[in-house]
Amino acid sequence: MLKGIVLWSSGTEISTGVSRWRTEQSYVGPMLSNVWHCISVQDIINKETCYCLPQNLTTRDQGTHHEESNNMNEPAKTETPVAPTKTEKPAETKASKGKPKEKETARETIESIVFAFVLAFLFRTFEAEAFVIPTGSMAPTLFGRHKDLQCEQCGYTFQFGASSEVTRDGTVLIPNSRIHEARCPNCRYSNPQAFEAPPFKGDRILVNKFQYELGTPKRFDVVVFKYPEDSKTNFIKRLVGLPGETIRIHHGNLYRVAENGREEILRKSDPNKQRVIQIPVYNDNFPSLGLQEAGWPNRWAGVERTNAEGSIAGWSETPNTWKLNEENRSYQLTKEGQKPNQPTWLRYRHFAPKDSTWISIEANDPVEANPRLIGDFCGYNTIVEDTLRRSSTDELFWVGDLNVTGSVEIDEIQEGANFTIELTEGIHWYRCHLNPSTGDARLVRVEAGLNPDEEIEIATAKTSFKGIGSHSFWFANVDDRLCLWIDDDLIDFGEEANYESSELHGMMPDASDYTPVGIAMQGMTGSVSDLRILRDIYYRGSGISLENGELLLDNVSEWQRAYRNHGKEIDFFEVQIPEDNFFVLGDNSPMSSDGRFWESTHTVPRQAFVGKAFYIYWPHAIPMGVESGYAVTLSYHKKFTRQGEIVTDRSYPLHYAPFYPNFWRMKRIR
Repeated sequence: MLKGIVLWSSGTEISTGVSRWRTEQSYVGPMLSNVWHCISVQDIINKETCYCLPQNLTTRDQGTHHEESNNMNEPAKTETPVAPTKTEKPAETKASKGKPKEKETARETIESIVFAFVLAFLFRTFEAEAFVIPTGSMAPTLFGRHKDLQCEQCGYTFQFGASSEVTRDGTVLIPNSRIHEARCPNCRYSNPQAFEAPPFKGDRILVNKFQYELGTPKRFDVVVFKYPEDSKTNFIKRLVGLPGETIRIHHGNLYRVAENGREEILRKSDPNKQRVIQIPVYNDNFPSLGLQEAGWPNRWAGVERTNAEGSIAGWSETPNTWKLNEENRSYQLTKEGQKPNQPTWLRYRHFAPKDSTWISIEANDPVEANPRLIGDFCGYNTIVEDTLRRSSTDELFWVGDLNVTGSVEIDEIQEGANFTIELTEGIHWYRCHLNPSTGDARLVRVEAGLNPDEEIEIATAKTSFKGIGSHSFWFANVDDRLCLWIDDDLIDFGEEANYESSELHGMMPDASDYTPVGIAMQGMTGSVSDLRILRDIYYRGSGISLENGELLLDNVSEWQRAYRNHGKEIDFFEVQIPEDNFFVLGDNSPMSSDGRFWESTHTVPRQAFVGKAFYIYWPHAIPMGVESGYAVTLSYHKKFTRQGEIVTDRSYPLHYAPFYPNFWRMKRIR
């Protein structure tokens, strides 16, 4: 007899921007002992999605289940027998013999199978459904059709979008659309092996359809909804604006505008959810050998304050302080390298190469390294197709919301010991002082435009950063809030860690943003390693590009002038949301078709919502042996002939075997 119901769905293709759909079959089958997606009936009652629904519900479970069914307007209820009491005589108290028992067993089996299909249909209709992401407008949160690539210069692995290669069904190539190169977000090298890299379908996700039947969509939910301009098409975006609000976008941030015109920045209430959507800028574990051989400077270096010739934003390199260990990419500070009675600084300089840099290196020409402002570069978007025209969305706007993370090994603690992490944003510098003797943490602000030597205390807290040994750290200045994690624990500074940028005289870059991250030790020795820089999502206010925007990031004065003159035109958006409507945006702002650009409306009505996306249950499988040659090609792409016929393109494989699941990306959507 069927003991339970297992619900499987290979997914419905869902549009992330202006993309397409494909509906596939859902399946039901017997529950197997090795099905790991099996959770309790109480989870169903709590509206948590499950895959295995037990057939025999308790009386309490039935009552709750039927109550929910009434809310879903189900046509009928299934009556389940209740265990007999002592005063009741249950029917068939004696065991049946022979054929009647076989008939009863067969009847129960048929009923169970019918019940399984009915319940699977109801589950798919009202509770949860699987979808496939076709494009990259929600990257890096969700991947559409894409390719994985390991940079041949620095070894960094990244993903880039490949949905532009194919038609809506994902199998037929669009003429002259093959991706030839993809730029590494770490070293900016344009990798030609992108052409031969195998493509993968987008993430398969689960959407809770029942949650919005009883509750209201919340800000920053990732939602699936019917596209307002075509109700047959489903979109997936992040909900950022609620009914009745006025939402404003500028400087990459989202603001709610009050009736008096005052702006309030919108941020995720849980910093841990904020942390998972940060975008990589530079990972020091993957230096480029080609850049090093060409004499390109290391991005992290020991520095001291000086106005000497060749200094960057008042910082000059000091080779005798922090020492780099090339083998493990750690930076060591000993007693001999310390500055007496003052912090000894290790600083990040944003020496991001350009295309012209790599062209010069390949031609064995000399290269000139100049620091730049950190921009809204996203490796997922930086591809070169057959047209040899690079996307104009590469990098246009300065991003001041930064994160730095790494590990510190404390070897010796002296009197007055202090470990400092600094993030700059224009003329506002934010520091976190950690005392390894007591574990105390202090957040301070420096107004460099007024007095660069005066620290204004913001907040204090206790941490586990205490004593000799190793610790991990993560310091973030995102959405007008300072956050600190020590050993992966969020440190509670309270509301004092929030600030209002409107009180800080504007949000323009300064020369200090060429060197926006610093780490210092005073009265202690040790090393730091695993250093990574990340940035927040930069929401663009419009689809208009700033002419030569990428070049302006080389010159802070020119960038300031251009933004003052054209910022309102190119980086500003405002929408008034009607009642019972919501405003949505894609995480991959440069490539997202969302509420900023729709023609008939900028908002989504409440009744258009399908549900909340909550889990990536099947990212693309990882093929084995593609490079070594022992992988088996299962299918190929198709292409158009000159006569318009569709034929198989055996030069471009589509699916391989063997493969294994990509467990690392199976996770909750936040």
